[in-house]
Amino acid sequence: MYKAIKGETWKRVAQAIIVCSLSAVSLSGCTGTGSPREAEPGAAGGKLPPVELVWYYPQYKANPDQRLVNDAVNEITRSKLNATVDLRPIEFANYEQKLNTIVASGERMDIIWTSNWLFNWTTNAKKGVFRPLDDLLAQYGGQLLANMDEKYWNGGKLGGQLYAIPNYQISAMRPSLVIQQRFIEKYRLDISKIKRIEDIEPFLKQIKEGEREIVPFGTTRGFYTNLLYGIDWHVPVYRNDSTPTVLPDVTAEMRTNFALMHDWYMKGYINEDAATLKDAADAYNKGNAAVWFDITGKPGSEVEFKAGDGGYDVQLVPLTGSAFVGAGSSMNAIGRTSVDPERALMLLALVNTDKELYNLLVYGIEGKHYTRTAGNFIRVNSDGGYVTNTDWVFGDIRNEYLPEGSPPGKIEQTIRANEEAVVSAFEGFEFDEDPVKTEIANVRAVNEEYYPALATGTIDPVRFLPEYEEKLAKAGSGIIVQEKQRQLDAWLRANGSQ
Repeated sequence: MYKAIKGETWKRVAQAIIVCSLSAVSLSGCTGTGSPREAEPGAAGGKLPPVELVWYYPQYKANPDQRLVNDAVNEITRSKLNATVDLRPIEFANYEQKLNTIVASGERMDIIWTSNWLFNWTTNAKKGVFRPLDDLLAQYGGQLLANMDEKYWNGGKLGGQLYAIPNYQISAMRPSLVIQQRFIEKYRLDISKIKRIEDIEPFLKQIKEGEREIVPFGTTRGFYTNLLYGIDWHVPVYRNDSTPTVLPDVTAEMRTNFALMHDWYMKGYINEDAATLKDAADAYNKGNAAVWFDITGKPGSEVEFKAGDGGYDVQLVPLTGSAFVGAGSSMNAIGRTSVDPERALMLLALVNTDKELYNLLVYGIEGKHYTRTAGNFIRVNSDGGYVTNTDWVFGDIRNEYLPEGSPPGKIEQTIRANEEAVVSAFEGFEFDEDPVKTEIANVRAVNEEYYPALATGTIDPVRFLPEYEEKLAKAGSGIIVQEKQRQLDAWLRANGSQ
């Protein structure tokens, strides 16, 4: 019922729904607040039948105290929902493969983390892996509806139906360079003068000549993004194009980028294994890269990078303004094979609105895995047995404690970045891949063969780019462009833009 609600009306109606939303989990009436901590559905233990839910999500590495934290989580969920949850984290590198195997087996999956870049949510929604959530959200998710504007919910919609609940986090991209502070100071780098990717080259030369054990620019599979070159991030169209024309796979801007990367690679600025690394963090996780590229540039990520690069301080240097790219980069869906989709939705609502539960999942047990310091800050015990470094996987980051070293206004900065980010002129356009799914599969295979090596400069674009483009054409890339143009034109006409 909420799908047709727009703008501020959306907020007011969603707030009205709160009265009987998550509080209704207790089956004992409404509190009028919608707060799961105030509703205390623990009294409903005898009214809701007990259930165990299974939640799959990615992690960087296994935590020795995973079971201990899981037990603590269940103390809360048992009290409030008469439910327990079996947390089943899988390392990022294996996540998609293992999830595909689980899906194929028909095994029970109650909650599944999904995104537009790993275990793709649209692909799996079309395959029937996830169940539609509109009715469940309207019944049990009033607090969630009130907490996020409609534009965030669009991230999990397909064909007008909602299939995944976005985790409120940075939904704006601000492509940035990440630079180790120790080298900024040593070589007196004036970061205020870095406006384009090319501007960092003199610094890379200094690192190459002065730091024998350090990679000047760490990368994997390259860093080309339309956001750097005046091309829309939602549809490959020049942003200033009055008659939107879908661009080919290889643009003039991409050729320029590939040539620059090859030049850097031949000069020894780029790590030699860049084309074969599976995880971007592998390029810098030992503190041996002076600079790398981060497409998101989210506020507070300096702390995460420091934790992941050997403990060295870094600075983010934005290369563009912020673009609102939607909330599809981190979401949780409910599986078709869920034993209790209603309780799974209640659990997601609880995680997203209960500060204690959310921080337990993110940071572990207070006094063992972290210590509260001043205000909203904590000191993480890196050797305590539970470190996730993935606040964005579980739920709404507005509930999180801030690790020491975070900007005091990290959450406020995130909110402001989301609200001020430029929204694509094509927001709401959904490309239906079904008419060209064979061509898309063929193009993907060609990309896997050529793109990593070209985008990292490992191979010479003068020699291999023509070969790449020829194979793309044979795979049907032109047919995909034509179909995308056809659908875009129809969408523009339907929306009064043509």
